[in-house]
Amino acid sequence: MAAGYAIVMALLLASLAALCVLAIQSINSHHADVSLVAAFSAAVCLVVIWLLADLVASQQRALRRERVLRSAVKSLASAGSEAEVAAGVAAAMATLAGAGCQQDSLLAVSERGSLRPAGPRDHAPPARWEESHALLRTWLPQLCDGEPRLVDGTPQTADGHLAATDAGQVVPRDPGRAERVMLFPLVPGGRAERDHLIGVLAVFGSEQHLAGLRTTLETVAGQTGLALTRVMSPNGSSRSYGEAYFRALVQDSADVVLVIEDSGKIRQATPSAAGFFGDTPMEGAYLADITAPGERDEVVRSFTRMRDRGGDTKPVVWRMTRPDGSAAEAEVRCRDLRDNPAVGALVLTLHDVTEQHMLERELKHRAFHDSLTGLPNRLLFTDRIGHALARARRNGTTVGVIFVDLDDFKMVNETMGHGIGDELLVAAAARLHDLVRESDTAARLGADEFGLLVEAASDSAAVETFAERVVCAFGEPFTLSSGSVITTATVGIATTEDSTDAGDLVRHADLALYAAKAAGKRQWRHYQPVLSVGVAKRWELQAAIDDAVKESAFTLVYQPIVKLATGEVAGFEALLRWPHPRWGMIHPDQFIALAEETGHIVPLGTWVLERAVSDILAWQQRAPRRAPLYVSVNVSARQFANPGFVGEVRRVLAASGLAPSALLLELTESVLLRRDDRIRSDLMELKRTGVRLAIDDFGTGYSSLGYLRELPIDVLKIDKSFVEGIALSEQRRAIVDVIIHIARALGLTVMAEGIESEVQRDLLVSLGCAYGQGYLLERPVAADDAEALVRDGLVRELRPTGR
Repeated sequence: MAAGYAIVMALLLASLAALCVLAIQSINSHHADVSLVAAFSAAVCLVVIWLLADLVASQQRALRRERVLRSAVKSLASAGSEAEVAAGVAAAMATLAGAGCQQDSLLAVSERGSLRPAGPRDHAPPARWEESHALLRTWLPQLCDGEPRLVDGTPQTADGHLAATDAGQVVPRDPGRAERVMLFPLVPGGRAERDHLIGVLAVFGSEQHLAGLRTTLETVAGQTGLALTRVMSPNGSSRSYGEAYFRALVQDSADVVLVIEDSGKIRQATPSAAGFFGDTPMEGAYLADITAPGERDEVVRSFTRMRDRGGDTKPVVWRMTRPDGSAAEAEVRCRDLRDNPAVGALVLTLHDVTEQHMLERELKHRAFHDSLTGLPNRLLFTDRIGHALARARRNGTTVGVIFVDLDDFKMVNETMGHGIGDELLVAAAARLHDLVRESDTAARLGADEFGLLVEAASDSAAVETFAERVVCAFGEPFTLSSGSVITTATVGIATTEDSTDAGDLVRHADLALYAAKAAGKRQWRHYQPVLSVGVAKRWELQAAIDDAVKESAFTLVYQPIVKLATGEVAGFEALLRWPHPRWGMIHPDQFIALAEETGHIVPLGTWVLERAVSDILAWQQRAPRRAPLYVSVNVSARQFANPGFVGEVRRVLAASGLAPSALLLELTESVLLRRDDRIRSDLMELKRTGVRLAIDDFGTGYSSLGYLRELPIDVLKIDKSFVEGIALSEQRRAIVDVIIHIARALGLTVMAEGIESEVQRDLLVSLGCAYGQGYLLERPVAADDAEALVRDGLVRELRPTGR
């Protein structure tokens, strides 16, 4: 620090030397301005030098306080008794006051609700010893808030009179002595309650002097409190002090803290224990006595393990019942403090993890289960297949994977709404869950597709029998909020007799399901290796259709629409074919679905429309006839959903010059039942254009008289499934009769498909069906042959039944 003052003096001399030279020059030159500048500069230099000197002095005081703190920490940390703590405080005060000085202070400790000077008499300043008891009685009421207080240094009673010493003498004021004192309460754990006061450090001096030392004195007081806490523990009051200290620390803890002896007897417990164990008195009770009977054995065994292992083990979870009967879970940690004189027991901490574990279970359930039906999802289903295969290898049993798809579920969503669709999925999930055994698994794999895992089956035949039960079960209607709904199911099967790999089983079941749907739905199919070949063929077909659409490598054939009573050709239905150079003629049922999936159906449908309109116009021009001739074109749902479809129809008609009435567009019921405002407006716009509209395959979907009355329909085409059985089934005949009567009542034309026998034709004529198609009347023919039929006006010789 001396070096600091030397530097300041050197700066002062250097500044004054320069100013002296400037002053001498001003005298010699007789310039008043130079003298003024010299005087002003001298003043500024003196102020700067004074500030530097004050900074050096402040640094010196700070270093002295740092030495005090280091010395206090060292002496107090090594103190082994109350007297040594008092001596350490006195040494710190002496160092703080400086050489040859004494900082007046007093250290007192708490004892039986009062304060007494710490250590022997010679550790207290002589001037303070006589009056210490009076001072301590005066200060005690002022220490309740646990904060340092600046009070009067002369003892007074509560009414303001001077207090008396223990000898009965009144202590007079000493005008020469400071009258202010800074009180630093000493409390364990930072608690501010007077009940936990272990002592007080009082430092005397002027108010300004004490304010400057406050930060340093607070640090000394903190170290003094820690030292007193340590040295007080080994004496006779250590246990009671430890208990008070324990209560002070954990009074407001949300965790349950129990101090338990080896026997299981609870010595102390936090108030939060009542949330787990009820209002039963805890202290003095045994752990087994406060635990519910069904949980008692496990809790006692767990405590015994922790006790025998010396605590500090991995946390365990206790499942407990709260006083209100609700289930709770607590994560329990044990610390072994039996060797600690202040505790001498095991300390259990119970942390409530009930909500945390509930949330974890909920998140895990959501990750592996379908949110709508509650069934396992695809991820959990695949995992369970893997485990089932491992068990099957050990036991020599068969595992079956069954895929279940709801037929026409999309129709339910579109006609009845997604709310009813969700109800149907939930009901279907419940039905499947009821069908499987406890060892099996029912899962929802996505949309309207479910999976069943059949374990421990004797062979593949047993799995097939189960699949048949599933198909039959879905023949029964579902009761929903809107009424009864019948939704059949199609099923695909794969077993470990086909593959023992989980991924292969899933793929095989999916292929089998695809084959079952292609075969006509409402049935099951078992995987066959040829299906894998079919998948490869499907990929090859998809690649080929891309090129075919770009190159327009398709052709149209035409099947006559005939007046049944006379055999006259009224029109033609345009049917798409794909002549492939390697695979031969490919029919629509082999590639239309693929075209729908890939989006090729839109440009392909446009090409069909343009070609059919062009052909019918050429026939009309080359073979004019009295009766108008029309062409019927099928429109897919994907094609009609295209926003530009109506405009495309108008463009084709305008470009060709064909009369709009010569075009009949055939739509499926699924298109008409979607209850979409845009669909309704498009139909009305087509009608205003003059195009006629027909419903194809009427009776096979969710038929509704409402849309027949509301929408601008012109023709009903009776599906061939009704025509096939009309000669053998009175029920089928009655259905056809009802359809024809409804059509007449609504002013619609009726057309029957698939007429293959004279009996069918005659029955339809007798029921009032005016038009029909079928192999009996004429097979689909190429465009040149169709033109010849136009010229003849009548269908050729009736064909025999068969294809």
